[in-house]
Amino acid sequence: MRRFVVVALALVLAAPLALAKDPAKKHKGAGLSKPVADKLLSAYELMQNGKADEAMALVDKAAQRRKLRPVELAQIHRFRGYIWLDKGESAKAADEFEQARAQKALDPAADQVMIYSLAQIYTQTSQYPRALELIDAWFAGEADPKPDAYYLKAMILAQQEKFDEALEPAKKAIEMSPTPKESWLQLVVAIYSNEKDFANVAATLQRLVEVAPANKKYWLQLSAVLNFLQRDPEAVATLRLADVANLLSEDPEVRQLARLMFVRELPYQCASAVQHGLDSGELKPDADSYKLLSNCYLAARENDKALAPLAKAAELANDAEPYMLLGQIHLQQERFDPAIDALSKALEKAKPEQRAPIHLLSGVAQLGSDRLDAAEREFRAAESDAKTRAAATSYLKYVEQQRLKKEQDLHAGLSSQPSVD
Repeated sequence: MRRFVVVALALVLAAPLALAKDPAKKHKGAGLSKPVADKLLSAYELMQNGKADEAMALVDKAAQRRKLRPVELAQIHRFRGYIWLDKGESAKAADEFEQARAQKALDPAADQVMIYSLAQIYTQTSQYPRALELIDAWFAGEADPKPDAYYLKAMILAQQEKFDEALEPAKKAIEMSPTPKESWLQLVVAIYSNEKDFANVAATLQRLVEVAPANKKYWLQLSAVLNFLQRDPEAVATLRLADVANLLSEDPEVRQLARLMFVRELPYQCASAVQHGLDSGELKPDADSYKLLSNCYLAARENDKALAPLAKAAELANDAEPYMLLGQIHLQQERFDPAIDALSKALEKAKPEQRAPIHLLSGVAQLGSDRLDAAEREFRAAESDAKTRAAATSYLKYVEQQRLKKEQDLHAGLSSQPSVD
C-alpha cells in the first residue's frame, strides 16, 4: 500500500510543482503558490520515509493559509486522502477525495485518478452502488481502459449479485491479459457457478489449475464439477494427477479419489488408494474406509480379500449392514459356521425392519449345516414379516421334507439290518 501511495503522491505533485515554478501560470491562478507547493513537497519526502503523521501535520499547516484557491484546496484534500490511505483509514481517505473533486479544479487526468481511487475504496468498504456509479463514470471518460478496471467493475456487479452484467467485464479482463490474475479467474468461476453454467465453471477451473498448479483446491473443485457433469474419466484423471503431484493428503480428498475410481470401475486402483490411505494415516480407519476397501475388492471379484476389511467395517459400524453382507459372502462360499456367526452379530445391531431378512439368511446357513431345528426357529422368525413370509414358508416346507427323508432313511437302515435269533 505504501508504495502505491508514494507513487500516487509523486503524480499529485508533478504538475502542481511545475505550475508553482512558472510565474506566468501562477499569475493566471492555475497552479499552487510556492508556500503551499513547498509544504506538499516536504510532506511527500516525509511520506517516502514512512513519517505519515508528520506529513499530515505539514499538509494541515498548508491548509491553514488564507485565501487558498480551489486548485490548492483540491491538491491538499487529495494529498490528505493518500496519507489516510497509507494509514489504513479508507473512509477518511474517501471523504478527502470527494472534497478534492468537489473543488472542480482538478485537470481531467487527475479527476480520473480520483474517480478510480474512490471506486476502489467504496468497493473495499462494501458501498457498491456508489462504487458502480463511479466506475461507470470513469469508463465514460477513459479512452484506453486496462484489464484491472474491467475486473473492478465485474467485482462491483458480482457483489450486488448482478451476475449477468458482471460476466462480460470479467471475461474482458481475462481476454485482455496474457497472464490473467488468479483472483480474476476465481471471480469468473463464482459468476458461472451462480449462473449454473457448470461447463464453463470446469473450463475456467482448468485455467486456474494451469495458473496455480500447487493449489489443490482447484484440482478438487475441477474434479467435483467434472463428476457432476458426468465426465467421470476426466474427473478421475484430474484427481490422479493431483495425487501424483502429492497434493492429496487429507481424508476427504483420498476418499473422493477412491470413490471416483470405484464408480469408474477401477476396483484395483480403488483398493490400492484406500489401502495406501489407511497405511499412511491419510484415511481415518473408520467403518466407511474399511467398507469402501471391501467394496473395491468385491468389485474386483476378490471376495476372499474383501472379508478382512468387511469384518473390520462390521465391527466398527453402528448398523447391521456390514455383518449382513459378510454373512452373505460366507453363505455364498458355503462357509456356514462363519456365516451363522456374522448373522448373529448382525442381529445385535439390526433395526426392526432388518431382523426378518437376517433370520431368513441365518435359517439358510443353519440348513446348510444340517441343523434342522435351528433352521426352523430362524424361518419361523422370518415368517412373521410380510416381506420374507413367502420365502420362509417355502423353506419351512423344505425343512419338513428333510426331516421326513431322514426318518425314512433311518427306518430303511434299521430294516436292512440282519435279525438276531
